[in-house]
Amino acid sequence: MGASSAREWARPSPSSLIWVGLAGACVVCVVLRAMFVGEQSLGYEEVYTASVVSHPTVSGVWNAVRATESTPPLYYLLTWLWVKLAASHTAVALRTTSLLAGSVTVPVSFFAARSFVGRRLALVVAWLCAVSPVLVGYSIYARSYALMVLLATLSVWALGTLLERPSGLRWTLWAAAAAACLWTHYFTVFLVIGEAAVLLVKLRGGRRELLLCLIAVAVATVPLWSLFLSQSGESARTGFIAARPLGGRLEDTVRQFAMGTNVPTAWLEGAGILLVGAATVFAAVRTYRLEAAQVLGALALIGAGLPILSALSGVDDHLLARNILGVWICLAPFAAYGLTRLRGVPLLAYSVICIVTVVAVQSNWRYQAASDWRGASARIRARASGEPVAVMPALQSGVAALYLHRAPLALPLLTENLWVMVEPVRGAGERALNPVPDPPLAELWGPRFSAVAEIDYRGFRLIHLRASSPIAVARAPSFDGPATAPLALVLGP
Repeated sequence: MGASSAREWARPSPSSLIWVGLAGACVVCVVLRAMFVGEQSLGYEEVYTASVVSHPTVSGVWNAVRATESTPPLYYLLTWLWVKLAASHTAVALRTTSLLAGSVTVPVSFFAARSFVGRRLALVVAWLCAVSPVLVGYSIYARSYALMVLLATLSVWALGTLLERPSGLRWTLWAAAAAACLWTHYFTVFLVIGEAAVLLVKLRGGRRELLLCLIAVAVATVPLWSLFLSQSGESARTGFIAARPLGGRLEDTVRQFAMGTNVPTAWLEGAGILLVGAATVFAAVRTYRLEAAQVLGALALIGAGLPILSALSGVDDHLLARNILGVWICLAPFAAYGLTRLRGVPLLAYSVICIVTVVAVQSNWRYQAASDWRGASARIRARASGEPVAVMPALQSGVAALYLHRAPLALPLLTENLWVMVEPVRGAGERALNPVPDPPLAELWGPRFSAVAEIDYRGFRLIHLRASSPIAVARAPSFDGPATAPLALVLGP
């Protein structure tokens, strides 16, 4: 399938230019990621990663994943091994697994796409991988999504080589890639199902080999079965997903695949979505009769369509854009084909928009995924020595505790002084983080405390409260106020 179909998708290009272009894409990829990998504070989810990999043994990591996570353990085991070797738990160390995975995905995406669309379009796919805002974002995020994209891309590459020329080694490589996907993220099962369906249809003489591979994958994932059952039984970890309107999440999926999250301006985001969306639709209409397009389209439809159908039907709703990022490599060749029309002008425009977006988001605290808890904590530590600090919202207490080097109070504390860290918020329809105008301080601790000083830092409000006599201050998870009011958790001195 590969060679003849690829020639129909794209014109051949000189080999030397292809390799030079791929090297350039790899350089751009590394620069865009490495320059920002330590820029942001660890976020709420990344602090869980830090906690998981802080355990001294593999069994400790496994049990921590079981207790706190909703994904398989491969990413955490690799990160645990790295932080042990590096003897570091900094944000950069914790994000190194994602950084390496995101960087390696560029050349792997070239080889994966080359099996279906030829070298020229495969190079464009690698370039899109290098500058994609969503892939850049998850490459500097200490969670499993960049690794998921890499392994999904490897599995598609293995599938492509199998369709070109089946062999025992290539069957083995596909099975290994499929198992690795499942050890990284449960949602990759939909992509693996799609790949198995393609192999069943396209390689009728290989059904015995396919069955043996699926059995091998099932055996390799046996340790995950009990883990999955125990994780899925804890709805609090993923309950926030179904609480969001499905229509909004579907819209977010399109927006994030095209332009990532928190794009600074609507016109920049709209231009990027329009370009890549029109290019993808154009390619799908233009190439739907080609075998390679049918295979990639089927993988995208099954890999993303089954989770969407499951959410729509109410069978199981855990649909988020990041959970189906594994199908990015299946959609990218369509976008590449459409963007290279009109002498590549759309590709140039989209590339500029992506790079501008990445730099604008990653270099400006207002649009970053996580608030600057590191900087805010440094400022409050200099002023609140020995005085308790309350965190609003309480959800971020783990992040604050990490950067303040404090622990949550288990008992009430009598104090005349209390510092409050109020995290900035990104309201509905807002793109930038903004300070909370009226935090419910009196409702939480009563009117006897009054504000005597405030430090404003990157949207944070660091408020010093003082009372004329000691007041009992405690954790406040039972605060019975408006649904929009944040809770507060007090960290000890």
